[in-house]
Order: sequence, then C-alpha cells, then structure tokens
Amino acid sequence: MKDFNRLKEECLREIADCGIEIGQVKSWTINSRAMSRWGQCRKEVDGTFSIQISDRLLEDDRITEKACKETIIHEILHTCKGCMTHQGKWKTYADMMNLRYGYNIKRITRGEEKGVENYKPKQMAVKYIMTCGGCGATIYRKRSSKFTRNYRNYSCTRCGAVAWSRKTVK
Repeated sequence: MKDFNRLKEECLREIADCGIEIGQVKSWTINSRAMSRWGQCRKEVDGTFSIQISDRLLEDDRITEKACKETIIHEILHTCKGCMTHQGKWKTYADMMNLRYGYNIKRITRGEEKGVENYKPKQMAVKYIMTCGGCGATIYRKRSSKFTRNYRNYSCTRCGAVAWSRKTVK
C-alpha cells in the first residue's frame, strides 16, 4: 500500500513550487465505497474543501505513485479560486503541472491510463430498477431515496410521463 500522507505532501509542495495558490482543505478521506471515480473534491458551506481519494489508487500495486499523484493534484486544483469545473483556470493549472512534472492530469482518466490493463470499475449492487411507463427509460439505484419511495410523484425527464414502475432486486 502506498503512503498517502507522503504523496499528498509531495503534491502540495509541487503545486506551491508552481506558484499556484490553493484553497483550505478541511478533510482528506480514503474512500472505499466509490464505484467509478478516482477522487472527489467537495466545497463545504464554510468555504473549505473536502477531498476523497479512492482506496483502489493506494492499494493496487499496478497503479504507480505518479498516477496516484496525478489524481491527488487533480483534486487539489479544484480548491483553487474559480477551479471547481475542468475548464479555464483549472485547465491552465493542470497544463502547468503536466508541463513542469510530466504528469497527465486531465478531466477523466481510464484505468488503462493508470497502468491497469483491462480495468473494470467496481460493480454497483443495484437494489431498485425504476422504469418509465411512457418511454421505457430505466434508472438504477442502489439505495432507498425519496425517488425510490415516492416514484409515483415524479415525472420522467425524457417524456414527461408520470408512470414509473419499480422493481426491487434482492
């Protein structure tokens, strides 16, 4: 398993060396539940940020430390002012890091690009399958929510019909 704290500190130092000012990160979490993402940056109500990194990056020996750092830096760059999207300043900063350190920081990275051949994200355990009676659109949910409990009150965004049916998978 890779040393997350060491990698995080290296990333913070490299970003500072490029003269990029980051926002305040309130919490760092290793996420073992994420199904299809490598990381996530969330802006909190108080203006600080919470960053989650997938445990798969740290535990899979096929994924290099450089690939881990690319994801960590990707998420840290979202804390910069005006950088919550993958455009404008965020893209400029990502390009700066790529040029200076030889990274491949971009919007989306597939498993193969992380060094994992034939990589498949964790499969989601679906519990609810919602089907629109109007157009046949299908929505999958793994947890109970307002929508799965009160589906008869929701209209379809595709056709506007209020005709959902629900199937519960055991």
